[in-house]
Parts: sequence; C-alpha cells; structure tokens
Amino acid sequence: MVDLTSRRKLTLLIGALWVAEVTGSFETAMILAALKRLIQDFGNPAMVGWLITGYLIVGAAIAAIVGRLGDLFGRRQTLIVVLAIGAVGSLISALSTNFPVLLAGRLMQGVTGAILPLCIGLVHENLGKDRAPMAIGLMISGASIGTAAGLVVGGMIVDHFSWHGIFFTSAGLCITAALATLAFVPTSLRRLSGPPVDWFSGLAFAPGVALVLIYFSMGKDWGWANGWSLAALVAGLALIAWWVRRSLASPNPLIAIRSFTDRTIAVGGAVTALVSMSTLQITVFFSLLLQAPTWTVAGLGLSATVAGLAKLPSNLSSTFAGPLGGWLAGRGGGRFALIVGGLVTTAGWLLWFVVDIDSFAIIVAQLVIISFGATMLFSVAPTIIAQASPPERISEISGMLTVIRQLFLGIGAQMVTTLLAVDVVRRGKETYPSPFAYDLTVAVIAAICIAAILTAFALPRQLPTRETP
Repeated sequence: MVDLTSRRKLTLLIGALWVAEVTGSFETAMILAALKRLIQDFGNPAMVGWLITGYLIVGAAIAAIVGRLGDLFGRRQTLIVVLAIGAVGSLISALSTNFPVLLAGRLMQGVTGAILPLCIGLVHENLGKDRAPMAIGLMISGASIGTAAGLVVGGMIVDHFSWHGIFFTSAGLCITAALATLAFVPTSLRRLSGPPVDWFSGLAFAPGVALVLIYFSMGKDWGWANGWSLAALVAGLALIAWWVRRSLASPNPLIAIRSFTDRTIAVGGAVTALVSMSTLQITVFFSLLLQAPTWTVAGLGLSATVAGLAKLPSNLSSTFAGPLGGWLAGRGGGRFALIVGGLVTTAGWLLWFVVDIDSFAIIVAQLVIISFGATMLFSVAPTIIAQASPPERISEISGMLTVIRQLFLGIGAQMVTTLLAVDVVRRGKETYPSPFAYDLTVAVIAAICIAAILTAFALPRQLPTRETP
C-alpha cells in the first residue's frame, strides 16, 4: 500500500477523486437541463432521447471492462485516459452542428460511467481497508453535488448561452479532474503477473449488456413484443450466456463471473438490484406526481422547473449521507450500514400513507428522507463489495455493480410505469394515474425496499476484508 503519512496528501487525493466523481455525475445530469432546447433545435424528442439512453448504455456496458483494465494496467493511468476521452467527447458535442456528431461525442462521454469503479479501486489501493469506507462515502458525496450542479448550473448555462455551453463546461471539468488526478494521485501498480488474461472471454460482455439495456430502455417506444426489441433481447441474452460459460471455463477471464460466488459480493449485488428497482425510481415517480394536474386529485400541477427544484434539497442533503454511510460501515460493518440506509429510505416511502401528499413542503421533506437513505445504500454497497473483492479485481467487480444498477434501473422504470397505468383518470384526451395507482406503486416500492433490508441480513455481521498488498 502506498504510504500516505501526510494528512495533506490524503486530503488532496480524496479531493481529486471527489472532483472526478462530480464530473461523472455532472455529465449524467447536465443533459436533462438542455432537453427542451435540444428538442426545439432538432425537432425530434425520440431522437434527442438517445443523448440520455445512449450515454447510459455505453457507461453501463463498459464499466466492468474499463474497471478491469484499470486493475491490470493501473487505475490512476486508466482514470486519466477515461477523463481525456470524456473531454474529447464533450468538445466534439460542444462544437457539433448536426445531431450525428453531437450523439457521437455524447457516446464518447459515456466512458465516464467507469469513473466510480476506478475511484473505488484507487481508494482501497492508497488508503487500505480501515480508512476506505469513510473515504468512499466522502467521494460518493460528489455524486449528489454533481447531479445538483448538472441540473441547476446546466440550466443556467442553457438559459443564458446555449446547450453548447454545457458541453464546454463538461470538457473543463474532465480536464480539471484529469489534472488533479495526475497531480495528487500516486501512480498505480500494474498487475499483469499470473496466468495470461483470457481477453477473448470478455468480447461478448459489453455488447451483450448493451443489447439487453437497449431492450429495457427502448421497449416502451418500440413495443415490448416488437421484432427488433425481441431480437435485441435474445441476442443480448445469448451473448451474456456465452460470456458466462467462457468466463467459468477460463483460469483468468477478463471479467470473472465466478466472483459472484462469494457470499458478500452476491448479497451486495442482490441488494443493489432491489434498491435500483425500488427507491432509485424516485425521480420517475415524483416527477410525474408533481407535474400531474390537480384535477387528478393526486397531482400538484407544478411546472417542470418547479418539479426539478423540488429535488434540489434532497440532492444537497444527500452529500452528508455518503460519509455517514461510510462511517457506519467502518464502525458497525456493512450489514449494519445497509440495514440503516434501507430503513431510512423505506420510512420515507411509507410516509406517503401517513402525511398529506397535497403539500409541496411535505413532498420535499419526503424526497429528502428517501434520497438520504438511498445515498447511504449507494455508498455502502460498493464499499462492502470492494472489501470482499480480491485486490487485483476491485475496480472490475465495482464496475459489475454499475452494470447491475443500470440494468435494474431499467427494469424498475418499466415496473413503475406499468403500476401507474393500472388505474387511470381521464379528462378529454388527457390520461393520468389515479390516486389508487400511486398508492399501489408506493406499496410495491416499499415492499421491495423491505426485501432489500431482509436480503442484507444475509451478510456477515462484520465483513472479512483483504488487505491491499
């Protein structure tokens, strides 16, 4: 382990990784602030939607592979390359004058989806098992700041300049994060010893994941039983099945599915899947609720801008949830921290049945509670998985967690959409979910949150850890 005796060096290292995580979250959220202007310029909402969908699919599909490359060739060096690609992609989009070029740059930005797995590996590599939980919590707090900045600062840039400005800002953040990493993060070790890496075993992983994500992302627009949708799903599942078989047969696969035979990693992945299906659907659920007309009885009839601002307090308060989750994991173990986070976010959802949902202030408070618990879970799950992972595969397995999260986010979004359509109210051509549909959706989300808490009990009380050599 690199000897970081100086508190100043330690602070600068965590600060550099914090800036990198802010950059990744900013790039995810900033496009939402520009959607209206982009639709006005290009005139096709479905086409513009690919700036969101394509970015997320690329990030999820390659997170584990880029993480593994970081494990092999050095995480710090790989993080700098990822940030450089993000900067180039941002500049391409910023200077674009047509949609294909804009989309190409945005897809290049998708590689920043691997920032978090690389940062988690760097924290363990430089700080060791004892200080890693708190440090990861501090670093992940940057996700909330980056999301808030993407929505608020991005909106200001679009309003006062143009959508090109958010991409110039993104490029500046990528460059700043790369320079900070270069200056304050020690060079990582290369881990190429041992059996030769089976590079061929990883060829099917990224396209397989991408095709499955395309099905869950685009199935609603294309039709779930549409030939193209089903073809993407079947092809994706076939590629993943081939990858699993090849990975299990190889002594040193590029992406090792056998890592999930470890109890802690498997339970951590299961909790992540359940949380992604449930409480992480907060934006989908409350955006519709806040903007639905008051005549639906359930909706508040707010504008999109005000609905977006309603989420801002929860983004800001969640900056404290990451460090708290890391502190609890360090003191009481990962199981305890996951259970606490699960109880907080579940309590937030169950407030729906206790308080007056017609009050904007109450909904903002509910959003704060739900987001606080969700952020604790978001910070603790990578921590316990990294602690249980072999040192040479920490970023790879953390990248797999990103894949799981994005896949089940898509499944959860479809679940919420279906539940909200169970019972509707109509006025003319307008159709919205009824109060019963909202009640049913909240009940199902809360039930899945409770299932996540119960799953967390399968973890050992105090996780076994592997010290980084």
